[in-house]
Amino acid sequence: MNVRVRLFGGLADRAGVTEETVALEEEGTAGQVLEAVTRRHPSFAGIASALQVAVNLEVVPSQHRVRPGDEVALLPPVAGGAVRITVGLRDRPSVDEALGAVGSPDAGGTVAFVGTVRAEGGRVERLEYSAYEAMAERVLREVAGEAAAKWPLEGVAVLHGVGDLGVGERTVVVACSAPHRAEAFDACRHVLDEVKRRVPVWKKEMGPAGQRWIGMDP
Repeated sequence: MNVRVRLFGGLADRAGVTEETVALEEEGTAGQVLEAVTRRHPSFAGIASALQVAVNLEVVPSQHRVRPGDEVALLPPVAGGAVRITVGLRDRPSVDEALGAVGSPDAGGTVAFVGTVRAEGGRVERLEYSAYEAMAERVLREVAGEAAAKWPLEGVAVLHGVGDLGVGERTVVVACSAPHRAEAFDACRHVLDEVKRRVPVWKKEMGPAGQRWIGMDP
């Protein structure tokens, strides 16, 4: 399928056009759009890590599927700089992905929290996470954006697990980078607390005694 990609600001100046057409497979992603456009315009290479892809007027993660008829835009950093925000639901949240997403030469400290499934003395063998996916990704981005507005961050990443996860597997990864470690610590704690409080993700606990949805006990 062919996708029309809008370019703005300095990107349009460098490219000499305000639109590009990119050919994608039917299951193409926002990340593939970015890769295709930056490959076509080598002058984008130096700022590629700071570029964001918007689909239907909303900034999306690189794994977001692009569909026929979507309005796609490539966004340069806004005036004054932009915090890099990466959020999403993952079968297996990756620490490397989160740390890579928030990495910055201007960051003096990066803090990451990794949540894992615990056995609870043998009572738990695995957890099953279920999510209202569209709403969950939107709330994850809201929470990350709130942290970016409250602290002087360089990057925020929130990756939440879905599906079946066994003991020891990662359930959530939160990473925040900032010029100073105090801001990174405070922001990471805030993001984690808000994710637990607000994101529509539910877990079912399974073990030798059976199974139960957490929070659904009478």
